[in-house]
Amino acid sequence: MLGLKNTSKRAYSYISPLVFLFALVLGCPAKEDVTEQVVRTTVCYVVKKGEVLEDILDRELPHQSTTEVLSAMKNAGFPFRYCIPGDSVTLAFEDSLFLNLTYKQSITREYYVTKGSQHLCVSMKLPYIDTVVCIITGAIQSTLYETLLEQGETPNLVFRFVDIFAWEIDFVTETQKHDSFFVLLEKTFCDSRFIGYQNILATCYNGDIGLYYGVYYMDATGHEDYYNLKGESLRKSLLKSPLRFSYISSYFSKRRFHPILKIWRPHHGLDYCAPIGTPISSIGDGVVTYKGWRGGYGNLVEIRHKNNFKTRYGHLSKFAKGLYKGKKVKTGELIGYVGSTGLSTGPHLHFELHKNGVPINPLKVKIPRAPSVGKKYMTDFEQYRDSLLKYIEQLSQPAGEEISKD
Repeated sequence: MLGLKNTSKRAYSYISPLVFLFALVLGCPAKEDVTEQVVRTTVCYVVKKGEVLEDILDRELPHQSTTEVLSAMKNAGFPFRYCIPGDSVTLAFEDSLFLNLTYKQSITREYYVTKGSQHLCVSMKLPYIDTVVCIITGAIQSTLYETLLEQGETPNLVFRFVDIFAWEIDFVTETQKHDSFFVLLEKTFCDSRFIGYQNILATCYNGDIGLYYGVYYMDATGHEDYYNLKGESLRKSLLKSPLRFSYISSYFSKRRFHPILKIWRPHHGLDYCAPIGTPISSIGDGVVTYKGWRGGYGNLVEIRHKNNFKTRYGHLSKFAKGLYKGKKVKTGELIGYVGSTGLSTGPHLHFELHKNGVPINPLKVKIPRAPSVGKKYMTDFEQYRDSLLKYIEQLSQPAGEEISKD
């Protein structure tokens, strides 16, 4: 019995420190792993009309900090006078403390103000800008406008294309499905992102109305224009249409049944059907001889042009700002907007063309051209034209095929 008791005591005295240590470890609370999280926030503004950068900074920064930021930007040569409405300003903060500022004027102009350990650092983004020559081809399925947009192009290219052929083709009445076209032009990219079109070097439109080419050429004197393959200017003294995109609902006629008066009488013009507010342009250089209300015409603009031509634009919803009788207007200049004033059953433009005081059919009149390429520059033009056409042929050729020399 005694031996057993002594053995028990020795065993207890041996393991008791381990048990005590184990219990101590379990009993102690674990040390918390505390990591402070940095809170970063950004605030974005778009510069409004009449607003300056100081106004925006004062909303988010103490005025002293605003002064420091503006002073750093001024010392770095920041172009404050080119700040315009639409620019964007982004402020970044770290735990409510100013971290950096980004001022973006465009995709190619971006400025940064960054807080350093002791000073504010001002820098400017230097993007990679590249201009490449490319060719765009297509066949019209509905309209030229929709076809080019479906190919990923912008309305700006459509308008420029239409302007080149504005004296040759009426894109309202003369284009048909499956007509084809191409445009050789320069595109500019910023960091591989498309930012705009540059020069249109050559164009072509092929359809039932015929085959039309437009070649950009500038002679030694600096005179530039678009010419056909013969060197004749594509410009004429008058455009073919006062609207870019619409359709003709009523044609020139000596006897038409008037939908409101219910009588047969002449219709000395074209009715272009278009939504209210569609811009209307003067088809040529001239002088405004009438602006105001005139009976069945409603709001009317009348313009006198060279060579005894006169045009009338009726049923306008409103006139262009700054238009008045006696004002000189240029070809393509805005003169008003489509409406339905006067004797009108719906929104449209009533357009008339007069020659020597007599109304004539705008779709059949022959308008004189602008000057052709000068004789002493014709050889140079022909060489340039041929080089462009050869280049276009190469671009249009499928890879792996040889260009036919026939």
